[in-house]
Amino acid sequence: MVLLMTLKYPNKANVAYAALLSTDQEAIVGGVKTGSQFYKVRINHPIAKDEPLARPMPRCSNIDDAQAKGVPITWPSMFVCSN
Repeated sequence: MVLLMTLKYPNKANVAYAALLSTDQEAIVGGVKTGSQFYKVRINHPIAKDEPLARPMPRCSNIDDAQAKGVPITWPSMFVCSN
């Protein structure tokens, strides 16, 4: 379980608890490789439901959408904290 921090400056707010699925830059999310600065995660418990996704997908633009649909998303690795 990891904690996701907001992408909005000053990046101190926690926005969701998530499962870390992959740190591999070759992992695929929404048909796109995550790349070297992103992790593949799945939202378990949203805190800030309206937080926009770093990489929006069709019919999935915020934390609440991702959690409700159970889809994996990418999140910038520098805003993922292990707890």
